[in-house]
Amino acid sequence: MRTGKVSGNIINRSVLKTIKYKNSEYILMGALPGGDASISIDGTVMASATAGLMFGEEMLLFDIKRALVNAVNNVAVAGGRPKAANVNLILPKKTQEQDIKTYMRYISGLCEEMGIEITGGDTEVTLNVSTPIIVFNVYGDYIYKKFEKSTEIAKAGMELILIGDIAMSGTASIVYLKKDDLNKRFQSSYIKLALQTENAMNISKEAVLLAEKYDIKIMHDLSRGGIYSAIWQLSEKVGMGVEVYLDKISIRQETIEVCELFTINPYKLISNGAFFVVCENAKELLEELRNDGINASIVGKLREDFDKVILKGEEKRYVEPPKGDEIYNIIL
Repeated sequence: MRTGKVSGNIINRSVLKTIKYKNSEYILMGALPGGDASISIDGTVMASATAGLMFGEEMLLFDIKRALVNAVNNVAVAGGRPKAANVNLILPKKTQEQDIKTYMRYISGLCEEMGIEITGGDTEVTLNVSTPIIVFNVYGDYIYKKFEKSTEIAKAGMELILIGDIAMSGTASIVYLKKDDLNKRFQSSYIKLALQTENAMNISKEAVLLAEKYDIKIMHDLSRGGIYSAIWQLSEKVGMGVEVYLDKISIRQETIEVCELFTINPYKLISNGAFFVVCENAKELLEELRNDGINASIVGKLREDFDKVILKGEEKRYVEPPKGDEIYNIIL
């Protein structure tokens, strides 16, 4: 199979369709196409993410941060206020105690910064892995007074707001992976600026604000596969088509230049640090968000059909099912 996140078609065929038992007395929203978190009757929002060696052992700490942030973001865009995390370490036999201490000190520091308590987990050494795998299960309190499915709220014509810039985690990843090559092309100050995109991966505060202050109930965060993948996933989530105006998508200049150097498509690049908001009265909300100091722009709308469309001037392109992430063009 292709390296990276398994495609949505395979997930639907071989994962979601095999799940037969539904406990409606406990779970309001479980495993669904385009969904990254579940919601229980008692108001707990749950999400998980895995930190494997996506980029190589020398970048494990970055992978850990990216995965933890991804799980936290998943909780927030599902209407949860992230509160706690379980941390599960699956480690190769070569692991030393000092390695475990290093991982946990780093994870503990990240959680403290985000106000998340580590409530448990598991630590295991096994012969079945050659590199560390760390799994985060993040939990949060449900913000809304009433649960409503995205498919019940979504209507054709509702507008699409993008919060943040795309390809932020991807930009940081490329800088880590190709620092020597970048040093030959750019000044060190510019590379440092590009690396700062790592600090913008966590969008949970913005998502919580939108849920609490503006009662926004349809949000979807960008991650692996970039904004193209997110368009497909959002369409699955709301049960209708999505169209996006390419020229309206916010992207940093350093991201463009770093991607151009390595012939990477930033629209298909891992993009922790941005998320979609679906709403009515988008112009009014946009003004409010900008008053709150949040980078946001109207980038599209929902369609009556089930097409996933990218528009650039008169050019119209249909989004294909996600097939991986551009970052693997550098790794592999």
